[in-house]
Amino acid sequence: MMTLTAEPFNLLNISKSGGVWDAVIRIATPLNLAAFALAVVLFIVLKSRGSRVSPAIWIVIVLLVAIPVGASVYSEFFTRTAIYRLRVTVVEPQGIAVKDEGEAEGVEVWSSLGGEPKRVKGGWQFDIPSAGKPKDGKLSIFASKKSAFLTGRTDLILADDFNPAIIVDLKRDDSAKVRGQVIDVRKHGVAGVRVFVVGYESEAIITKDGGNFELPAHAVAGQQTLLYAEKTGYRPKRQYHSAGDEPVELILER
Repeated sequence: MMTLTAEPFNLLNISKSGGVWDAVIRIATPLNLAAFALAVVLFIVLKSRGSRVSPAIWIVIVLLVAIPVGASVYSEFFTRTAIYRLRVTVVEPQGIAVKDEGEAEGVEVWSSLGGEPKRVKGGWQFDIPSAGKPKDGKLSIFASKKSAFLTGRTDLILADDFNPAIIVDLKRDDSAKVRGQVIDVRKHGVAGVRVFVVGYESEAIITKDGGNFELPAHAVAGQQTLLYAEKTGYRPKRQYHSAGDEPVELILER
């Protein structure tokens, strides 16, 4: 026996998942419903009077329904197929915009939606299909210049403007920490050690049992910092270590 199946009818391919019902929901706006109701009332009034409905009246009734519905369908189709062309300008801490290829060397730009940015005059451009934007329209654009430890971020909402332009300011994020443990040659934690980042002696801490410490690095994650540890009876220790989550061991020797 042959089994016949049918795909749900898809109005103008507006919805590939919801079929007719999904399309009807989207075009059932208050304006469309009001126009349809007005056309029905006009038709009922004319028929109740027993008068013959002329072709001109039929045309008016049809237009009352067709114009707003057609406009809604066209608007829905346009917004789902339109493309946002987002222009991005990246600005250095000195207030200078990154424009030409030489200035852009080492600068990376990316978005929370992914996609490859293309270089255009004065900056970068993202082409974002309207159908691919989040439901809330929120988008974040990031930029970085790793060689200078600079990063930046700008948030926006994709709405009615299909040619938005934004600026991403590059800044140093010096909020990273440097942490670790002071130990002796037997790998036992050493208490009572004064530890600080060179240049910031006023922020020194004294280790407790276990020898653990954590200090503001005054650097971005991945940037080298110089640590200094000292305690009476031990030789002072100077050691470089990258700021961030990776802990360091400072070995004190007598």
